[in-house]
Amino acid sequence: MADSTFEQAADRITHGGVTDGWSYRPWQRLSIRWQILSAIILVSLVAAITAAILIVYNAKRATEVEVAAALELAERLVREVLEHPQGADSEVLQLADIPLRIGNLRHVRILVTNADGGRAALLPMAASNAVVGDQVAVPRWFTSIVRVEDVRREMQVVSGGRHIGSVIIVGHASDEIGEVWQDTRSLGLVALVLGLIVLGILYLALGRVLHPLTNLANGLRELEKGQFRHRLSRPNVQELADITDRFNALANRLGAAKVDNEHLNHQLVTVQDDERRQVATELHDELGPCLFGIKANVASLERLAGSLPDNVAGQVRERTATIDEIADKIQTMNRSLLNKLRPMALNHLPLAEVIAGLLAEFQRHGPTPKISLAVGRLADRYDDPVNITIHRCIQEGITNVLRHAEARSIDVALGEQPATSQESEHPGHRTVLQLSIKDDGRGFAPGTARGLGLTGMEERVRALVGNFSITNQPGAGTRLEISIPLNQQQSTRGQNGTRVGQP
Repeated sequence: MADSTFEQAADRITHGGVTDGWSYRPWQRLSIRWQILSAIILVSLVAAITAAILIVYNAKRATEVEVAAALELAERLVREVLEHPQGADSEVLQLADIPLRIGNLRHVRILVTNADGGRAALLPMAASNAVVGDQVAVPRWFTSIVRVEDVRREMQVVSGGRHIGSVIIVGHASDEIGEVWQDTRSLGLVALVLGLIVLGILYLALGRVLHPLTNLANGLRELEKGQFRHRLSRPNVQELADITDRFNALANRLGAAKVDNEHLNHQLVTVQDDERRQVATELHDELGPCLFGIKANVASLERLAGSLPDNVAGQVRERTATIDEIADKIQTMNRSLLNKLRPMALNHLPLAEVIAGLLAEFQRHGPTPKISLAVGRLADRYDDPVNITIHRCIQEGITNVLRHAEARSIDVALGEQPATSQESEHPGHRTVLQLSIKDDGRGFAPGTARGLGLTGMEERVRALVGNFSITNQPGAGTRLEISIPLNQQQSTRGQNGTRVGQP
């Protein structure tokens, strides 16, 4: 239950959302940092599009006003020139003099024609300084958006009461559009650069502010792995600091609960082993003499049968043979039961020899896979809970392989190893007793439920603050690994004991 809660909490923090149907959408798969940045980018894009629309709308209106004003100014100048003509020798010179007196005007083009419609003079537009200096090429799409319709006005030139030509004024917005495009482009570039700078600053700031959440997610994963000594540093953000304080308090309570559970489980295993030892002692001390007495009486009855009549003696011998056979079966069952309750050899032989004898017993019972034993650095014996746990794990592990794996070989490795950081979590546990059972059988299908034997094995190992793991590759065998931490006294005794094999 606790592991599931930690995993769900870690997923919520890592993915930035609750674990429901929405979590499958791309938005919910983003981290909190990128969700915030994405929202800011989206708002910025909407604001940029809105600003662009307003800029184009205002530019179009400003262009219309600018062209209209330029057209009105040009019309006034032309009218002033026509109303106050200067002396000229001919009508042609008078028409050609009009552009010279008006000069270049922005946004308008002036065409002077004679009475026959032929062009007498053309006054080009005065280009914008910005357009001339930078030679801005306005995109067609922008021109089509901002462009206004050309306005054309025509004024008659009369001299001496006779029509001598016309002045045509045409309004053009190309240079105004160029100015608007240059301003818009410059403003857009500035906005883009500033936006990127702001996003970069926000990215770094959010990373710093939200870093405690990443630490919290990592901390939850450590708690999920059973690392209850993991603590988080207190961040400067008050809200996150409160969450960190709650996390550290939770880790303290879980660590204390774990220590209490380990102590209780160790006591439970010790009590169970003591009870089994007492039962085994009672069976050995009480049932053994009884069986000896039965056999002694059977032998006595067989001797007495010799003095009886033949027919009676035969019946007596038949009954005594049956009793003797039953006594042998009871004795065999008693030895088997004693070995299950507590292997008697553990009290008299080194652990390596006991394990070797156990594997040899498996080989004697019939056709079995080839069983190899590799013994590393190992003491003669350890504490009773450790010895019995190793013996029973090997016994149950080999039995499972023989029943289900269809293996051709079984490799058993046993020896002391330096403790890892996780295994040395408890003070004084710098060495572990490592057991590995590997076969080349068919493995087991994913999701296969564990039997009572494996469950009991794991409970015994956990009670000794050990690690229990099974790795499986269907069709490629199974590997059972067990490590039991050894305290300093056990490890020292192991160094002084007799060992079978080398590290």
